[in-house]
Amino acid sequence: MEEYLQRSVDAGLQLVKIALLYAIVRFLIARVGRTTINRLENMERIAAQKPRVRTLGNLIRSIVEYTVLIVAVLMVLRAVGIDITPLLATAGVAGLAVGFGAQRLVRDVISGFFLLAENQFVVGEVVTISGINGVVEEVGMRTTRLRDEQGRMVVIANGDVNLVINHSRAGGVKMSVDVRVASTADLQAVTEVLQAVASEAGMERTLVGVGAFDAAAITLRLTGEVPALERETRELHLKTLLFQRLREANVPLV
Repeated sequence: MEEYLQRSVDAGLQLVKIALLYAIVRFLIARVGRTTINRLENMERIAAQKPRVRTLGNLIRSIVEYTVLIVAVLMVLRAVGIDITPLLATAGVAGLAVGFGAQRLVRDVISGFFLLAENQFVVGEVVTISGINGVVEEVGMRTTRLRDEQGRMVVIANGDVNLVINHSRAGGVKMSVDVRVASTADLQAVTEVLQAVASEAGMERTLVGVGAFDAAAITLRLTGEVPALERETRELHLKTLLFQRLREANVPLV
């Protein structure tokens, strides 16, 4: 009887220790997770992704909390004298099977979290991912959605995002237009027309120079920067203005 009572007391003390340890770990997980999520949400560069940052943070915190709970339950079972070896063996086999089946999903989710945390791109930016150009329409936990130049929706798994070219971070994208005029044209006058049209079209950091020439014609190249989302519209507008202003200035085109 005394031995039984002693074992019961020891088991009770172990249960109390396990309960206290579990409560402390849960508190730390909640505190650290909440602090980390708040700091990420307060970062200006990912302010537009607050809902997804919170979703990912809560998902990771839930996974950690359930893992701690399972460990605590196993410790309780062992403390009351139940052999947990068969449970561990079964859980190991099941976990291995689930791991093989869900490894791609886990990789995509983790990659999505780092895409948000590192602010590689956000919704509305023009990017090139794996050779595909498009506007970012959605950055999800598992996939990223782009709208390409033909208007098609392209869905890319976050785990497959290896190379990202962001065209929207340096203030705009480069745009160039070539104008072929007769070799007898006044280059100074044509250059002034091109610069005036570029300013009217809203191009920035413009540069005008001779791109090529021969005995019959000279090719002038106008380059500059425009907002990434307006590149096609600005290009069409620029070409229309160039044609109109050059005709008004009686510049011979070739």
